[in-house]
Amino acid sequence: MKCVGCGTELEPGALLCQSCGRVVSSEDVAKSKAQSGQLTKKEFYKLPGMKSCRGNIRGCAIMLYFCSGMTILASVLAQALVSSSVMDGMQISASFIDGAVLLALGLWLQFGKSRICAILTLCYGIVNMVMMAMENGQVQGWLIPLAGGWAIAYTFKFHSLWRQYVKSGKLPEEAVR
Repeated sequence: MKCVGCGTELEPGALLCQSCGRVVSSEDVAKSKAQSGQLTKKEFYKLPGMKSCRGNIRGCAIMLYFCSGMTILASVLAQALVSSSVMDGMQISASFIDGAVLLALGLWLQFGKSRICAILTLCYGIVNMVMMAMENGQVQGWLIPLAGGWAIAYTFKFHSLWRQYVKSGKLPEEAVR
């Protein structure tokens, strides 16, 4: 790897350039790896320009965690308040499953940065919202499709920039700044 400041060849793992004294930052390492075509998807995701993608994907996952927790909490409270008839037990089980699905979608989105997960979240949220509107006569559960739409925007942006890098071998300007 070469120093970004003066171009001197650096030793592997060097924290400072011996010639100019410049501190070797993770951004410098990423730029150097990018020039040689060795940047991994994980390293690309950590670039400074990807901060908005990271923050927004994480924000969507947090919304899904919140919805999951509230769904499971409501299910537990409903179980404590309602008699344990067969029909009530089925609704409560469905609520637990709904909470678990939301938790799984949040984890998949946060750690996988998956476009498929984002699309599934949007679809799942819309179906859930429509079912709740039909059952209760009012719109509820709008936070899940909102998170899904938001996740679609940022997972697709991340993958588009990654694809540009892979095809051209050069970092897109948007990923660096």
